[in-house]
Amino acid sequence: MTTRAPADDRPLRILQVTTTPTGGDWFLDQVTGLRDRGHDVLAVVPGEGPLATRLRQAQVPLRIVPLAGWHPHKLPRVAAAELRLVRLIRQFRPDVVHAHLLKANVACRVASLLAGRPLHVNQVTGMIHLHSPWLRRIDMTTLSRADVLITSCRAFAERYRTFGAREVAVSYYGCDVHALDPTASGEPFRKEFGLAADTPTVGMVAHMYPSRIRAYREVGVKGHEVLIDAVPDLLSRVPDAHVFVIGDQLVGDGAYRRLLEERARRRGVDGRVHFTGHRADKQHVIAGLDVLVSPSLEESACYAMVEALLMEKGAVASDVGGLPDTVQHEETGLLVPPADPHALAAAVAELLSDPDRRRKMGRLGRTRCLARFDISRTVAQVESIYRSALVGSARAGR
Repeated sequence: MTTRAPADDRPLRILQVTTTPTGGDWFLDQVTGLRDRGHDVLAVVPGEGPLATRLRQAQVPLRIVPLAGWHPHKLPRVAAAELRLVRLIRQFRPDVVHAHLLKANVACRVASLLAGRPLHVNQVTGMIHLHSPWLRRIDMTTLSRADVLITSCRAFAERYRTFGAREVAVSYYGCDVHALDPTASGEPFRKEFGLAADTPTVGMVAHMYPSRIRAYREVGVKGHEVLIDAVPDLLSRVPDAHVFVIGDQLVGDGAYRRLLEERARRRGVDGRVHFTGHRADKQHVIAGLDVLVSPSLEESACYAMVEALLMEKGAVASDVGGLPDTVQHEETGLLVPPADPHALAAAVAELLSDPDRRRKMGRLGRTRCLARFDISRTVAQVESIYRSALVGSARAGR
């Protein structure tokens, strides 16, 4: 298969590939956005699950290719899935193969050896794998097979340029920025927990990810442990505060969540830390919170912080990865060093004690997020990256 430069107005054939069967709002939004712009889009997911269901509900053509899983005993299955991906690329004949997440990126890089050369685009959603020597080696060894690397924040782009990626662009995973109403009442959520309108509330919205990577065994990548450890210090500064952990463990038997709950008990703050599990009523939950936090050790631009600012809430985040792209220190929120419970507690207390300041920050944050994270802008930008790269490849005579 030879790359050709399509006319600027010709619809593209795009194969979008991911290796997560759950979550994936960012994938769904991009796929449907490209489809709605008139492109012929085919989605690939690793198995049945919530993401496949939602893609079908959105009437997006879908194929199941079980690319997930790199354990040695799964290698025959992975090899069979790789051959299925190669056949699919040959049959669909896309102009662009766009992969998301490391396993999908690597699978599509390998497929490019056998399936011809449509434009291969990889989107980098995180850098956690770089802490694993063998995952890092796999990424670096195959990196040259990616024609374009789209990173989801500026920090990731800078890292991959130093790694020698062929072409690097930044495109934030967008969302429907108008789906959240900052005037929504937080009373229903507060009433659920018996809290008055003036009770200080703090929340963290994130999935719980236990990790086998050594760097995240003591403290998970999302930093739930950092928040729990910060609560005693926070209560010494704001005695009537309540903290909410919103989200749950995506895979496994819930052992990691139980460890977090036990950690709160050991710190003596289990009466003030509420584990709500997954909540579908996102707007009402955020409306009921004064300050939202993201104490991640590694993070992209972070949907949760975008949503917090779209709701004009106070925001405190770790100064890592793409979080500074969302939370600008002293402008739209406060940034703190990662893995520092005392700094986190101090910053949260600072915003809780100054409602006018945090509301001002929240309003500015909403204005900036409306511009930066609008899914329509994201999709138009991704399409522009495709077309520019296709023209460049054709000129190079690839």
